[in-house]
Amino acid sequence: MSKSPQRLIEELEKEINRILNDELLKDVNLAMSTEELDALIAVEQEQAYRIKIERESLKPINLIVGQSNTVKDIKKLIQVKLERLEKDEKTGRKRKISWKYIWRTYCLTFENTRLLEDTAVVSQLGIKQNSILKFARLHHEKGNHRKAWKWYRR
Repeated sequence: MSKSPQRLIEELEKEINRILNDELLKDVNLAMSTEELDALIAVEQEQAYRIKIERESLKPINLIVGQSNTVKDIKKLIQVKLERLEKDEKTGRKRKISWKYIWRTYCLTFENTRLLEDTAVVSQLGIKQNSILKFARLHHEKGNHRKAWKWYRR
């Protein structure tokens, strides 16, 4: 005798809940993407690091970064994480972050070294498990200024 579809769904949900409540899976979130799950697996296999991005007066951002990731990859992870946090907050207001402005004005630093080269690889920078990166304002050297922004051009 075959089980009803409703009964199968109930059994499946019960099994999924049992698996998700397992102690080994306590850091797995239901809303995680496959990339995030792959990152957690990489941390367990010591192929990736958990790092923290400190922002002066704001809450720090926790990220998982692969050893072969670049500074550009870290910036993209920060963008994805902050956009997800904005969406989860549900404050009712839509806030658009200008990442172009952010990365022209600020850079990431690690142990007082500015990470200005987007192609630099994490493992070559000395970033390890539980490293702390910070945001720092970019200062322009004399004679080394960028062109002024043309706000009217898009």
